[in-house]
Amino acid sequence: MDYCLQTCRGNIPIEVVYKDVKSLRLKVFPSTEIKISVPLNTPEEFIINFLNQKLSWINKQLESFAQTAAVEKENFIRSGTSTRILGRQLSIKIIPAAKKRIVRDDRWLLIYTTESQNQENVDKQFFNWWQKNSKQYFLSQLERLFPIVQKYGVEMPDLRVKQMQTLWGSCSRKHHRINLNYYLYKAPVAGIEYVILHELLHFIYPRHNVQFYEALTVYMPDWKERKRLLDYEIVLGV
Repeated sequence: MDYCLQTCRGNIPIEVVYKDVKSLRLKVFPSTEIKISVPLNTPEEFIINFLNQKLSWINKQLESFAQTAAVEKENFIRSGTSTRILGRQLSIKIIPAAKKRIVRDDRWLLIYTTESQNQENVDKQFFNWWQKNSKQYFLSQLERLFPIVQKYGVEMPDLRVKQMQTLWGSCSRKHHRINLNYYLYKAPVAGIEYVILHELLHFIYPRHNVQFYEALTVYMPDWKERKRLLDYEIVLGV
């Protein structure tokens, strides 16, 4: 099915995915992409009516992403944009200085740079800072949650942080490694904990089977809410 929706951000194509689910699931991404998962054999007319009914909600989410001007929507880092770290929205300010450093508090991400007019270097400074700090934080959470699987004979996995298009994390049993999304550092702490535990449990249960979800529920009873939080905080959906 090919369908475009006229929104406040222009005419946007809708990605429709038919799945073995009981209800419709609509998501709006920071890139302005819109995706809807629908039960198998759902009539096209029903989908179109649903999207039209949700138009005001879709516009609200699109405007929310536009107003925050989050870094994932920007081609470069500059004063006046913002980013989200551990669930908190921070305004970015570029400050000329004799020494490079980045300072974060509850409201601001202050980028002190020796080359404020060199956009490439500012971007690189920000990327390196983000890569280092996100990995340090992820490692602290990994070390805290690791004992859950350690008692099953699992060794501490390696950790890599990389930019991923569709996944918050992945697990390589072959290389004994967990990969976490560079952008996961934007998520609330509860969401990060969920992703790390999810990947750790794959060293015991490779598939998303009944045993996997039973273990996940035992060690993190509110995992469904944490997963939903990720969708609502980083990708908005209903």
